[in-house]
Amino acid sequence: MDRGDELESDLGYDDVAHAKVSLKTKFLPWHKPRKQYIRSNQWNRVIVSLVEALDLKSKARSLEYLSLPGPDLLDVRSLYTACADKEVSIRFTGLNAIAAEDKESTMDQLISLDELRGLKYIDPSSDVFRDQLERLSNKSSIAYQKVIKQASTYDVINIDLCGSFLESPPKENESNYYEALFELLRYQADNRTEDWLFFITTRTNRDMVNAQTFERFVKVLEDIFDVDQAVYDKCNELKIFGEDVLVDRRIDVSKVGPVSFNNLVSAGIGKWVLSALTAETPAYKSKMLKLFGYNVLLDPESTCDMISFGFWCTKMPTKAVDAFGLAGGVNLNGEDADVAISKCRVSVIDSIANIVDVDQHLANDEAFEDALRSSVSLMKSARYDVDSYVTWARDEHVKVKQLLAVRG
Repeated sequence: MDRGDELESDLGYDDVAHAKVSLKTKFLPWHKPRKQYIRSNQWNRVIVSLVEALDLKSKARSLEYLSLPGPDLLDVRSLYTACADKEVSIRFTGLNAIAAEDKESTMDQLISLDELRGLKYIDPSSDVFRDQLERLSNKSSIAYQKVIKQASTYDVINIDLCGSFLESPPKENESNYYEALFELLRYQADNRTEDWLFFITTRTNRDMVNAQTFERFVKVLEDIFDVDQAVYDKCNELKIFGEDVLVDRRIDVSKVGPVSFNNLVSAGIGKWVLSALTAETPAYKSKMLKLFGYNVLLDPESTCDMISFGFWCTKMPTKAVDAFGLAGGVNLNGEDADVAISKCRVSVIDSIANIVDVDQHLANDEAFEDALRSSVSLMKSARYDVDSYVTWARDEHVKVKQLLAVRG
Protein backbone atom coordinates (compact mmCIF):
# COMPACT_ATOMS: atom_id res chain seq x y z
CA MET A 1 0.00 0.00 0.00
CA ASP A 2 1.07 3.60 -0.53
CA ARG A 3 2.14 5.55 2.53
CA GLY A 4 -0.90 7.16 4.15
CA ASP A 5 -3.28 4.64 2.61
CA GLU A 6 -3.00 2.06 5.37
CA LEU A 7 -6.20 0.18 5.97
CA GLU A 8 -8.04 1.16 9.11
CA SER A 9 -8.32 -1.31 11.97
CA ASP A 10 -9.79 -4.65 10.98
CA LEU A 11 -13.57 -4.65 11.08
CA GLY A 12 -13.94 -8.36 10.42
CA TYR A 13 -16.48 -10.78 11.82
CA ASP A 14 -14.92 -11.76 15.14
CA ASP A 15 -16.58 -13.52 18.04
CA VAL A 16 -19.58 -14.75 16.10
CA ALA A 17 -21.39 -17.34 18.16
CA HIS A 18 -22.61 -20.34 16.22
CA ALA A 19 -26.37 -20.58 16.41
CA LYS A 20 -29.03 -22.91 15.12
CA VAL A 21 -30.53 -21.67 11.86
CA SER A 22 -34.28 -21.04 12.22
CA LEU A 23 -36.83 -19.58 9.86
CA LYS A 24 -37.10 -15.81 10.15
CA THR A 25 -40.37 -13.93 10.62
CA LYS A 26 -39.22 -10.30 10.85
CA PHE A 27 -39.93 -8.52 7.55
CA LEU A 28 -38.65 -5.21 6.23
CA PRO A 29 -39.82 -2.78 3.54
CA TRP A 30 -37.49 -4.19 0.85
CA HIS A 31 -39.03 -7.62 1.35
CA LYS A 32 -42.28 -6.57 -0.30
CA PRO A 33 -43.22 -8.13 -3.66
CA ARG A 34 -42.97 -4.71 -5.32
CA LYS A 35 -39.23 -4.72 -4.63
CA GLN A 36 -38.87 -8.12 -6.21
CA TYR A 37 -40.80 -6.79 -9.19
CA ILE A 38 -38.10 -4.13 -9.62
CA ARG A 39 -35.30 -6.65 -9.16
CA SER A 40 -36.78 -8.82 -11.91
CA ASN A 41 -38.17 -6.26 -14.34
CA GLN A 42 -35.64 -3.45 -14.05
CA TRP A 43 -32.31 -4.64 -12.65
CA ASN A 44 -32.10 -8.24 -13.85
CA ARG A 45 -33.67 -7.63 -17.24
CA VAL A 46 -31.20 -4.87 -18.14
CA ILE A 47 -28.25 -6.74 -16.61
CA VAL A 48 -28.99 -9.73 -18.84
CA SER A 49 -28.89 -7.36 -21.83
CA LEU A 50 -25.46 -6.16 -20.68
CA VAL A 51 -24.25 -9.76 -20.20
CA GLU A 52 -25.18 -10.41 -23.81
CA ALA A 53 -23.71 -7.13 -25.09
CA LEU A 54 -20.38 -7.83 -23.37
CA ASP A 55 -20.48 -11.48 -24.52
CA LEU A 56 -19.42 -12.64 -21.06
CA LYS A 57 -20.25 -16.30 -21.69
CA SER A 58 -17.90 -16.58 -24.69
CA LYS A 59 -15.21 -14.68 -22.78
CA ALA A 60 -15.69 -17.00 -19.77
CA ARG A 61 -15.66 -13.90 -17.59
CA SER A 62 -17.68 -13.31 -14.45
CA LEU A 63 -20.07 -10.39 -14.18
CA GLU A 64 -18.43 -7.88 -11.83
CA TYR A 65 -21.23 -6.64 -9.55
CA LEU A 66 -21.08 -4.05 -6.76
CA SER A 67 -24.02 -3.43 -4.42
CA LEU A 68 -25.28 -2.76 -0.90
CA PRO A 69 -26.79 -6.22 -0.47
CA GLY A 70 -27.91 -6.37 3.17
CA PRO A 71 -27.33 -9.50 5.30
CA ASP A 72 -29.61 -11.70 3.16
CA LEU A 73 -27.95 -10.71 -0.14
CA LEU A 74 -31.39 -10.65 -1.77
CA ASP A 75 -30.27 -8.72 -4.85
CA VAL A 76 -27.52 -11.26 -5.55
CA ARG A 77 -29.88 -14.18 -4.95
CA SER A 78 -32.35 -12.70 -7.42
CA LEU A 79 -29.67 -11.89 -10.01
CA TYR A 80 -28.20 -15.38 -9.70
CA THR A 81 -31.12 -17.03 -11.47
CA ALA A 82 -30.90 -14.61 -14.41
CA CYS A 83 -27.14 -15.08 -14.82
CA ALA A 84 -27.27 -18.85 -14.31
CA ASP A 85 -29.73 -19.05 -17.21
CA LYS A 86 -27.02 -17.42 -19.34
CA GLU A 87 -24.31 -19.66 -17.83
CA VAL A 88 -22.43 -16.60 -16.61
CA SER A 89 -20.94 -16.38 -13.12
CA ILE A 90 -21.28 -13.42 -10.76
CA ARG A 91 -18.38 -12.00 -8.80
CA PHE A 92 -20.08 -9.75 -6.29
CA THR A 93 -18.61 -7.13 -4.00
CA GLY A 94 -20.79 -5.69 -1.26
CA LEU A 95 -20.72 -3.05 1.44
CA ASN A 96 -22.86 -3.57 4.54
CA ALA A 97 -22.14 -1.65 7.74
CA ILE A 98 -23.40 -4.09 10.38
CA ALA A 99 -22.87 -2.88 13.93
CA ALA A 100 -20.40 -4.99 15.91
CA GLU A 101 -23.03 -5.83 18.53
CA ASP A 102 -25.58 -6.99 15.93
CA LYS A 103 -24.77 -10.70 16.11
CA GLU A 104 -28.01 -11.76 14.43
CA SER A 105 -27.38 -9.78 11.23
CA THR A 106 -23.74 -10.83 11.23
CA MET A 107 -24.74 -14.48 11.43
CA ASP A 108 -27.34 -14.03 8.68
CA GLN A 109 -24.73 -12.50 6.40
CA LEU A 110 -22.15 -15.22 7.09
CA ILE A 111 -24.70 -17.92 6.32
CA SER A 112 -25.82 -16.11 3.16
CA LEU A 113 -22.22 -15.77 1.97
CA ASP A 114 -21.61 -19.46 2.57
CA GLU A 115 -24.79 -20.41 0.71
CA LEU A 116 -24.02 -18.25 -2.32
CA ARG A 117 -20.33 -19.09 -2.58
CA GLY A 118 -21.33 -22.73 -2.87
CA LEU A 119 -23.41 -22.13 -6.00
CA LYS A 120 -22.13 -23.08 -9.44
CA TYR A 121 -22.33 -19.59 -10.95
CA ILE A 122 -20.94 -17.57 -8.04
CA ASP A 123 -17.26 -16.68 -8.06
CA PRO A 124 -15.94 -17.93 -4.68
CA SER A 125 -13.84 -14.75 -4.28
CA SER A 126 -17.07 -12.74 -3.89
CA ASP A 127 -17.32 -10.94 -0.57
CA VAL A 128 -19.15 -8.34 1.51
CA PHE A 129 -17.17 -5.82 3.55
CA ARG A 130 -18.25 -4.10 6.74
CA ASP A 131 -18.19 -0.40 5.90
CA GLN A 132 -20.44 2.44 4.74
CA LEU A 133 -20.76 3.64 1.17
CA GLU A 134 -20.39 7.23 2.44
CA ARG A 135 -16.77 6.46 3.40
CA LEU A 136 -15.78 5.55 -0.13
CA SER A 137 -13.98 8.87 -0.64
CA ASN A 138 -11.91 8.28 2.52
CA LYS A 139 -8.75 6.65 1.17
CA SER A 140 -7.96 4.93 4.47
CA SER A 141 -11.38 3.29 4.74
CA ILE A 142 -12.27 -0.35 4.15
CA ALA A 143 -14.73 0.83 1.49
CA TYR A 144 -12.09 2.66 -0.56
CA GLN A 145 -9.48 -0.07 -0.25
CA LYS A 146 -11.77 -2.96 -1.14
CA VAL A 147 -14.15 -1.32 -3.62
CA ILE A 148 -11.74 0.91 -5.52
CA LYS A 149 -8.03 0.53 -4.82
CA GLN A 150 -7.82 -3.26 -4.84
CA ALA A 151 -10.58 -3.88 -7.38
CA SER A 152 -11.14 -3.86 -11.10
CA THR A 153 -13.96 -1.83 -12.60
CA TYR A 154 -17.55 -3.05 -12.33
CA ASP A 155 -19.99 -4.18 -14.99
CA VAL A 156 -22.90 -3.26 -12.70
CA ILE A 157 -23.07 -0.87 -9.77
CA ASN A 158 -26.32 -1.05 -7.82
CA ILE A 159 -26.73 1.49 -5.01
CA ASP A 160 -30.03 0.59 -3.34
CA LEU A 161 -30.65 3.03 -0.48
CA CYS A 162 -33.35 2.91 2.19
CA GLY A 163 -33.33 6.70 2.49
CA SER A 164 -32.11 9.53 0.30
CA PHE A 165 -28.61 10.37 -0.86
CA LEU A 166 -29.76 13.99 -1.18
CA GLU A 167 -30.33 14.80 2.50
CA SER A 168 -26.96 16.46 3.15
CA PRO A 169 -26.03 20.01 2.13
CA PRO A 170 -23.54 20.18 -0.77
CA LYS A 171 -19.89 19.85 0.31
CA GLU A 172 -20.85 19.44 3.97
CA ASN A 173 -18.03 17.00 4.71
CA GLU A 174 -15.86 14.40 3.04
CA SER A 175 -17.86 11.35 4.09
CA ASN A 176 -21.20 11.81 2.34
CA TYR A 177 -23.06 10.25 -0.54
CA TYR A 178 -22.18 13.01 -3.01
CA GLU A 179 -18.44 12.52 -2.55
CA ALA A 180 -18.71 8.73 -2.52
CA LEU A 181 -20.84 8.46 -5.65
CA PHE A 182 -18.80 11.03 -7.55
CA GLU A 183 -15.65 9.07 -6.62
CA LEU A 184 -17.25 5.86 -7.84
CA LEU A 185 -18.57 7.32 -11.10
CA ARG A 186 -15.24 8.94 -11.96
CA TYR A 187 -13.37 5.73 -11.07
CA GLN A 188 -15.47 3.89 -13.63
CA ALA A 189 -15.04 6.57 -16.31
CA ASP A 190 -11.28 6.87 -15.74
CA ASN A 191 -10.51 3.16 -15.74
CA ARG A 192 -13.05 1.36 -17.91
CA THR A 193 -13.53 0.90 -21.65
CA GLU A 194 -16.62 -1.35 -21.92
CA ASP A 195 -20.28 -0.45 -21.37
CA TRP A 196 -21.58 -0.72 -17.82
CA LEU A 197 -24.73 -0.13 -15.76
CA PHE A 198 -25.40 2.19 -12.85
CA PHE A 199 -28.52 1.80 -10.70
CA ILE A 200 -29.44 3.98 -7.74
CA THR A 201 -32.59 3.81 -5.64
CA THR A 202 -33.37 6.81 -3.45
CA ARG A 203 -36.17 8.70 -1.75
CA THR A 204 -37.19 11.86 -3.63
CA ASN A 205 -39.87 13.45 -1.43
CA ARG A 206 -39.39 17.06 -0.30
CA ASP A 207 -38.59 16.38 3.36
CA MET A 208 -35.72 14.05 2.36
CA VAL A 209 -34.03 16.37 -0.15
CA ASN A 210 -31.78 19.14 1.17
CA ALA A 211 -33.08 22.58 0.19
CA GLN A 212 -29.67 23.74 -1.09
CA THR A 213 -29.33 20.62 -3.23
CA PHE A 214 -32.78 21.20 -4.70
CA GLU A 215 -31.87 24.82 -5.48
CA ARG A 216 -28.76 23.65 -7.32
CA PHE A 217 -30.80 21.16 -9.32
CA VAL A 218 -33.18 23.95 -10.35
CA LYS A 219 -30.31 26.28 -11.29
CA VAL A 220 -28.53 23.61 -13.35
CA LEU A 221 -31.74 22.71 -15.17
CA GLU A 222 -32.37 26.36 -16.02
CA ASP A 223 -28.78 26.67 -17.31
CA ILE A 224 -29.38 23.64 -19.53
CA PHE A 225 -32.60 25.16 -20.89
CA ASP A 226 -30.57 28.23 -21.92
CA VAL A 227 -28.21 26.19 -24.11
CA ASP A 228 -30.11 23.04 -25.10
CA GLN A 229 -33.31 23.73 -27.02
CA ALA A 230 -34.09 20.02 -27.45
CA VAL A 231 -34.30 19.47 -23.69
CA TYR A 232 -36.44 22.56 -23.15
CA ASP A 233 -38.80 21.54 -25.96
CA LYS A 234 -39.11 18.00 -24.57
CA CYS A 235 -39.99 19.31 -21.10
CA ASN A 236 -42.68 21.54 -22.61
CA GLU A 237 -43.98 18.72 -24.78
CA LEU A 238 -44.30 16.20 -21.93
CA LYS A 239 -45.15 18.73 -19.19
CA ILE A 240 -43.34 16.66 -16.56
CA PHE A 241 -43.13 19.66 -14.22
CA GLY A 242 -46.85 20.42 -14.37
CA GLU A 243 -48.75 23.50 -15.45
CA ASP A 244 -47.20 26.97 -15.05
CA VAL A 245 -43.99 25.66 -13.38
CA LEU A 246 -41.73 25.99 -16.43
CA VAL A 247 -42.18 29.36 -18.17
CA ASP A 248 -39.67 31.13 -20.44
CA ARG A 249 -36.90 28.69 -19.48
CA ARG A 250 -37.31 29.36 -15.78
CA ILE A 251 -38.78 27.21 -13.00
CA ASP A 252 -41.28 28.86 -10.66
CA VAL A 253 -40.57 27.00 -7.42
CA SER A 254 -43.58 28.62 -5.74
CA LYS A 255 -45.84 26.51 -7.96
CA VAL A 256 -44.01 23.21 -7.46
CA GLY A 257 -46.28 20.50 -6.01
CA PRO A 258 -45.41 16.93 -4.90
CA VAL A 259 -45.39 15.48 -8.43
CA SER A 260 -43.39 18.29 -10.02
CA PHE A 261 -40.99 18.28 -7.05
CA ASN A 262 -40.29 14.58 -7.51
CA ASN A 263 -39.84 15.06 -11.25
CA LEU A 264 -37.47 17.99 -10.76
CA VAL A 265 -35.40 15.93 -8.34
CA SER A 266 -35.41 12.98 -10.75
CA ALA A 267 -34.27 15.25 -13.57
CA GLY A 268 -31.57 16.68 -11.31
CA ILE A 269 -30.27 13.21 -10.47
CA GLY A 270 -30.17 12.25 -14.14
CA LYS A 271 -28.27 15.40 -15.10
CA TRP A 272 -25.89 15.00 -12.13
CA VAL A 273 -24.92 11.45 -13.10
CA LEU A 274 -24.37 12.55 -16.70
CA SER A 275 -22.33 15.55 -15.59
CA ALA A 276 -20.10 13.41 -13.35
CA LEU A 277 -19.37 11.02 -16.21
CA THR A 278 -18.72 13.75 -18.79
CA ALA A 279 -16.91 16.19 -16.46
CA GLU A 280 -13.55 15.37 -18.03
CA THR A 281 -11.94 12.88 -20.37
CA PRO A 282 -12.16 9.97 -20.51
CA ALA A 283 -15.91 10.50 -20.57
CA TYR A 284 -18.95 8.22 -20.56
CA LYS A 285 -22.44 9.09 -21.73
CA SER A 286 -25.29 7.80 -19.57
CA LYS A 287 -28.65 7.00 -21.10
CA MET A 288 -31.36 6.98 -18.44
CA LEU A 289 -33.42 3.81 -18.65
CA LYS A 290 -37.05 3.27 -17.69
CA LEU A 291 -37.72 4.45 -14.14
CA PHE A 292 -39.57 2.42 -11.53
CA GLY A 293 -41.16 3.99 -8.45
CA TYR A 294 -43.43 3.24 -5.53
CA ASN A 295 -44.92 4.85 -2.43
CA VAL A 296 -43.21 4.83 0.96
CA LEU A 297 -45.31 7.64 2.40
CA LEU A 298 -48.94 6.57 2.43
CA ASP A 299 -49.99 10.13 1.68
CA PRO A 300 -52.93 10.68 -0.68
CA GLU A 301 -51.45 14.05 -1.71
CA SER A 302 -48.04 12.60 -2.54
CA THR A 303 -46.76 10.43 -5.39
CA CYS A 304 -44.08 7.79 -5.95
CA ASP A 305 -41.40 8.85 -3.49
CA MET A 306 -38.94 5.97 -3.82
CA ILE A 307 -37.45 5.91 -7.31
CA SER A 308 -35.16 3.31 -8.85
CA PHE A 309 -32.97 4.90 -11.53
CA GLY A 310 -30.99 3.03 -14.17
CA PHE A 311 -28.30 4.27 -16.56
CA TRP A 312 -26.60 2.47 -19.46
CA CYS A 313 -23.12 3.98 -19.64
CA THR A 314 -21.05 3.98 -22.86
CA LYS A 315 -17.59 5.40 -23.44
CA MET A 316 -17.43 8.53 -25.60
CA PRO A 317 -14.48 8.32 -28.03
CA THR A 318 -12.22 11.39 -27.88
CA LYS A 319 -11.60 13.09 -31.19
CA ALA A 320 -7.88 13.65 -31.72
CA VAL A 321 -6.14 15.58 -34.50
CA ASP A 322 -2.42 15.20 -35.25
CA ALA A 323 -0.94 18.62 -34.49
CA PHE A 324 1.97 17.88 -36.89
CA GLY A 325 -0.44 17.31 -39.77
CA LEU A 326 1.08 13.94 -40.63
CA ALA A 327 -2.01 11.94 -39.72
CA GLY A 328 -5.61 12.94 -40.16
CA GLY A 329 -6.59 12.00 -36.63
CA VAL A 330 -8.74 9.40 -34.87
CA ASN A 331 -12.44 9.16 -34.01
CA LEU A 332 -13.17 12.15 -36.24
CA ASN A 333 -16.37 10.57 -37.53
CA GLY A 334 -17.59 9.71 -34.02
CA GLU A 335 -20.67 11.26 -32.48
CA ASP A 336 -20.19 14.89 -31.49
CA ALA A 337 -19.94 15.19 -27.70
CA ASP A 338 -22.53 17.98 -27.46
CA VAL A 339 -25.01 15.98 -29.54
CA ALA A 340 -24.44 12.85 -27.45
CA ILE A 341 -24.90 14.74 -24.19
CA SER A 342 -28.08 16.39 -25.46
CA LYS A 343 -29.54 12.97 -26.36
CA CYS A 344 -28.76 11.74 -22.86
CA ARG A 345 -30.46 14.78 -21.35
CA VAL A 346 -33.55 14.14 -23.45
CA SER A 347 -33.55 10.48 -22.34
CA VAL A 348 -33.85 11.72 -18.75
CA ILE A 349 -37.03 13.66 -19.57
CA ASP A 350 -38.50 10.75 -21.54
CA SER A 351 -37.83 8.33 -18.68
CA ILE A 352 -39.44 10.59 -16.09
CA ALA A 353 -42.54 10.97 -18.25
CA ASN A 354 -42.87 7.19 -18.58
CA ILE A 355 -42.09 6.06 -15.04
CA VAL A 356 -43.55 2.70 -14.01
CA ASP A 357 -45.66 3.16 -10.87
CA VAL A 358 -45.13 -0.30 -9.42
CA ASP A 359 -47.88 0.08 -6.81
CA GLN A 360 -50.36 1.01 -9.52
CA HIS A 361 -49.23 -1.92 -11.68
CA LEU A 362 -49.52 -4.39 -8.81
CA ALA A 363 -52.97 -3.12 -7.88
CA ASN A 364 -54.04 -5.66 -10.48
CA ASP A 365 -54.53 -8.85 -8.46
CA GLU A 366 -53.05 -11.13 -11.11
CA ALA A 367 -49.92 -8.99 -11.38
CA PHE A 368 -49.57 -8.94 -7.59
CA GLU A 369 -49.87 -12.71 -7.36
CA ASP A 370 -47.11 -13.13 -9.97
CA ALA A 371 -44.83 -10.78 -8.02
CA LEU A 372 -45.72 -12.51 -4.76
CA ARG A 373 -44.83 -15.96 -6.12
CA SER A 374 -41.45 -14.68 -7.26
CA SER A 375 -40.89 -12.97 -3.94
CA VAL A 376 -41.86 -16.08 -1.96
CA SER A 377 -39.24 -18.10 -3.81
CA LEU A 378 -36.60 -15.50 -3.05
CA MET A 379 -37.52 -15.20 0.63
CA LYS A 380 -37.59 -18.97 1.04
CA SER A 381 -34.03 -19.17 -0.32
CA ALA A 382 -32.99 -16.67 2.39
CA ARG A 383 -34.51 -18.80 5.20
CA TYR A 384 -37.71 -16.86 5.87
CA ASP A 385 -40.95 -18.47 7.03
CA VAL A 386 -43.09 -18.51 3.91
CA ASP A 387 -46.52 -18.66 5.56
CA SER A 388 -45.76 -15.68 7.80
CA TYR A 389 -44.29 -13.83 4.86
CA VAL A 390 -47.34 -14.29 2.63
CA THR A 391 -49.65 -13.02 5.39
CA TRP A 392 -47.45 -9.98 5.97
CA ALA A 393 -47.06 -9.21 2.25
CA ARG A 394 -50.81 -9.37 1.65
CA ASP A 395 -51.51 -7.08 4.63
CA GLU A 396 -49.00 -4.53 3.36
CA HIS A 397 -50.48 -4.74 -0.12
CA VAL A 398 -53.95 -3.93 1.22
CA LYS A 399 -52.61 -0.69 2.72
CA VAL A 400 -51.25 0.42 -0.64
CA LYS A 401 -54.46 -0.46 -2.46
CA GLN A 402 -56.39 1.61 0.06
CA LEU A 403 -54.06 4.55 -0.63
CA LEU A 404 -54.55 4.23 -4.38
CA ALA A 405 -58.34 4.06 -3.92
CA VAL A 406 -58.29 7.32 -1.92
CA ARG A 407 -56.23 8.97 -4.67
CA GLY A 408 -58.69 7.76 -7.24
